Amino acid sequence: MRWRLLALRGTLVALIAVSAAASSPASAARKRDLADLPAVSSLFPKIEGWKISDGPTRYTPETLFEYIDGGADSFLQFDFQDLISATYVIDHVRRGKNRRSSPASHDSDSAASAAITVDIYRHRDGMRAFGMYTQERPAGTTPLPLGIEGYAGPDHLELVVGSYYVKLVQLGSHEPSILRLFAEKVAAGLPGTREAPAILKCFPDRGKRARAEKLTARDFLGHPFLHDAIAVPYQIGGANFRLFVVEGKDNAEVRATVKRYRVVGKSPEVGADWAGSEGSATVKDPLNGEVVLQWKGRWLWGAVDQPCAERKALIDELGRGLSALAN
Repeated sequence: MRWRLLALRGTLVALIAVSAAASSPASAARKRDLADLPAVSSLFPKIEGWKISDGPTRYTPETLFEYIDGGADSFLQFDFQDLISATYVIDHVRRGKNRRSSPASHDSDSAASAAITVDIYRHRDGMRAFGMYTQERPAGTTPLPLGIEGYAGPDHLELVVGSYYVKLVQLGSHEPSILRLFAEKVAAGLPGTREAPAILKCFPDRGKRARAEKLTARDFLGHPFLHDAIAVPYQIGGANFRLFVVEGKDNAEVRATVKRYRVVGKSPEVGADWAGSEGSATVKDPLNGEVVLQWKGRWLWGAVDQPCAERKALIDELGRGLSALAN
């Protein structure tokens, strides 16, 4: 089960009550930090029949490990800025007065003891937030029209809006409508784009596995010089491979990257193509086998894994999409 669910399932009573840890010096310091975020209250909407019992509490890159020990490094790779977390519980006073007035108010005993934790992760930009989302999104999930995209399980829901990656976990009740209500209200209050990164539209549709793309901020294919990469898996004619794009700062950085890749692959110089502003090559990568490369402008793209007859055409189509994006 998900790390957050495991961490909270045994402490539901402590979440509903005011925990002793909330008054600790470290917790108090984190809550004082929220004074630097005047709009923090708008991140956690008022929801009829519910109240915040714990938080909001803020975590920074230096303290994130206290909340997700073992998982913080993945977020830091995507330029994590801060996390603000709060837990909602049923407001029994309001519930008694308005038992039938709110879609979030339920009469079941399980709903009465429910708690919903809302974690709002803020990243440096929208690409980083979407990238972290893709790292945790299981392949083949049904997308939800929340923010840029969302997906849900029986007791959790994740979504991404602009530079925010939001994770909701429900305890004590398994009613998807409650999670969906919370997600819709939280998403509505977040600033930023509701559009997926435009570069995703450059990848050809033929053979592409839906909603399986992965964004990698650093060390793509295991190499530190490959960063800001998007890889999309394809399956055509029994072959499985990935098309990828690496975005450089400019053409000079892309040319330098290609040269470094040549050294890693111990590939011989191929005329002036290796140093040109655009070109193509094949690298014998010791970690990944044969890697096909093309580059132009600030873009480096290609394919890795199993080759097939149709792969070259898809690489060329991807390149045309990137050229159009650059214009």
